[in-house]
Amino acid sequence: MAPADRPAVIAALRAVGVAPDEYGPTLNTAQSPPDVDVLGAALAEEIRAVAAPAALVVWDTSDEAVLAHVVARHLGVGVLRASEAEGLLALTPDLTSGTPLALLATQWGERRLATLRTLVANRGGRVVAVAAALASPALAAVADVPTAALAEAGDVAGVPS
Repeated sequence: MAPADRPAVIAALRAVGVAPDEYGPTLNTAQSPPDVDVLGAALAEEIRAVAAPAALVVWDTSDEAVLAHVVARHLGVGVLRASEAEGLLALTPDLTSGTPLALLATQWGERRLATLRTLVANRGGRVVAVAAALASPALAAVADVPTAALAEAGDVAGVPS
């Protein structure tokens, strides 16, 4: 699905840029808060078009948390953060069994997406959508729930694929 205002989304992606981080590529949210808001609104629109999550789940990095906050604000939902330390996985805050969740990232890698899906399932959550700012093979491989992406990695110069 393509965002309604694709030129604005591509411009916002180029303005903030993407950098490597502990859990995979992440938007440089400090570069331009107004552009992060453009991206958050577009991601919320894409998610809303395919699912009705009660919360978003992201890997706990500062930039992913900022993106999730903006998307969640536009959706009117909460945010859960996943982390991994010394092989132990955590999800904060706790969730109620059966809670419908959308998983969110700048760009999904296979391992991180699979790990997060397993963590959410083990905690009783129900994934209803998987979304990202940038498409990836891992996102394209999701077949059991709707997916959403704002752009292909190749649409934005300098963005890793």
